[in-house]
Amino acid sequence: MKKSLISLALAFAAFVANAVPVLRLVYGKDWSEAGRKLRKTFESAAFKAAAKGRYSVEIVDDSAGDSPKNLGTLKLPALFAISERGNCFCVIENLPAKAEPEQILKKVAYVDKIRQKAEAEGWRTADKCGEFLEKMERFTGGPKRVISEGFYPNVFKELVRLDPEDKTGWQRHFTMGDGIDIVEKATQFRKKGAVSNGEAFIEEEFKKPRKHLTKEQQQALLMAKFALYRGDESKKAEQVEFLSKIAAAGEDTFWGTSALGWLNILGEPPLSVYWGWRQGDFKGQRFATPVKYGVDAAFQRPGKYTISFIKESGVNLKIESVVLMAAKEEVATLEKPQISGDTTSFEYTLPTQLRGRIVSMVVKGSTDAAGGSSGKIKIERQILKPRKEVK
Repeated sequence: MKKSLISLALAFAAFVANAVPVLRLVYGKDWSEAGRKLRKTFESAAFKAAAKGRYSVEIVDDSAGDSPKNLGTLKLPALFAISERGNCFCVIENLPAKAEPEQILKKVAYVDKIRQKAEAEGWRTADKCGEFLEKMERFTGGPKRVISEGFYPNVFKELVRLDPEDKTGWQRHFTMGDGIDIVEKATQFRKKGAVSNGEAFIEEEFKKPRKHLTKEQQQALLMAKFALYRGDESKKAEQVEFLSKIAAAGEDTFWGTSALGWLNILGEPPLSVYWGWRQGDFKGQRFATPVKYGVDAAFQRPGKYTISFIKESGVNLKIESVVLMAAKEEVATLEKPQISGDTTSFEYTLPTQLRGRIVSMVVKGSTDAAGGSSGKIKIERQILKPRKEVK
């Protein structure tokens, strides 16, 4: 018996040593044109030549939507890259039909290199386990998926063994999800009129380790506080405070977007591209006022942009310049406004190296002491070329 077990172990070790990662394309043959095109790509001589010796290919038709080889995605066609030991280390969802062999393999190879280096470091401590899983979640679809079947449940099991009481907080990072359960529970306390019980529940959640929570998970804890007090006019100041902190942490998450929407509903919209400015936002005879929300979302693609300030009501407002910021760094100062009626506009050409980096802008100018005006802010990318005149 002992000899047979040793033989099996040696055979498995030899298999792993000689095996290569699997590239599994999952698509719907009956309904996915993109998937059918990708199948041809994966079966092509060019793809086989590029993958030879590095990866083997597996193609799965998930037309019925119940294939056990689909590792939990509805965003087909999808590519799952699976290591020699059966751990999925990379997921590419909604794979475009025009994806080229080298383009696909380059992406997988990049993640594979990170995976191999991370695995080589081992999982000797709870922190090592957590750090490894956190690293791989970036490429597999988030904290919950990376510990699910087919990915790295073995590493999570080791994390639990090494830190059963979750003193590090790593378990919470991988099991909390986006925090919607906590927000929903706080909502139920409010609906039942058990606000004090809800406060005790939220207090306990804040006492748990939070060091390794994602930005969205941290925001969810604050959103639970808002959910508990929502609709209570006597607690409006607290609600605005919680929502403002959530939005300041990042508007690019589900909770960040939700917080901005609720601030607008409560009549407390922050100065932003979304809702423009209100009376009092531009304060003093000389002002230098930051605008954060909506700026990052606006400057995502290189090209020529028009930044417009459209006054709708109020007293004199003179906008003299706009400073564009990448984090705390000034990357451009626009000082030549074009004025047409109540609209002041600036032109800016965003270079490729700054795409996605501009996160705020500082508006400079002058108004009366009360700052009593309101209006809209627009950032528009110019996509139409001027027509050539017919001679």
